[in-house]
Amino acid sequence: MRKRINAGLLVVFGVLSLTVQAGKPGTPVTSAGECWTKAMNAGDVDAVAACYVPDAVMWFPGGAMARGRDAIRKGYADYFGAFTIKDAHLEDMGHVDAGDARKTWGTFKIVMVSKAGGKPVTERGRFTDVSREIHGQWLYAVDHASDDPAATTH
Repeated sequence: MRKRINAGLLVVFGVLSLTVQAGKPGTPVTSAGECWTKAMNAGDVDAVAACYVPDAVMWFPGGAMARGRDAIRKGYADYFGAFTIKDAHLEDMGHVDAGDARKTWGTFKIVMVSKAGGKPVTERGRFTDVSREIHGQWLYAVDHASDDPAATTH
C-alpha cells in the first residue's frame, strides 16, 4: 500500500512539474542557433534569413554589416552561391537570459566546398549574438561573427 502511495505522489509531482515548465513564459521552443544550424546544413537561404527578426543586424566574418532581414538574406545568398555547405556547427559557450531576450556567445565551424574550384574549406570563428523570443521562436536580433585570427609564430 505504501509503495502505491509513493508511486502516486511521484506521478502527481511529475505532472505538476511538467505543467509549470510548459506554462513558463520565456521557455524556448528552439534557439536561434538551432534554427541557423538546421538552415545552414540544409543550404536553405530563405530558412537562414527566417532565423532573424525583420530589423536584425548582422556582421559577417570579414565582411560588411548587413541591416535588415533582406540584406542578411542577400549576404547568405552570396555565401551559398560561392560554397556548398557540408557541415555547420555552433558551440554555445554561454548565454544569459533576460525575459524575452537572450545573449549567447561561442564558436562556430563551417565545412564547405568552393563552387569555383572544388577546394574544401573550413571556416572557424567566434560569435556573440542577441536573440529575442517572438511567439515561442527565438530569432536573432544582433549577430556578430568573426573568423578566428591567423595563428602567430614567434
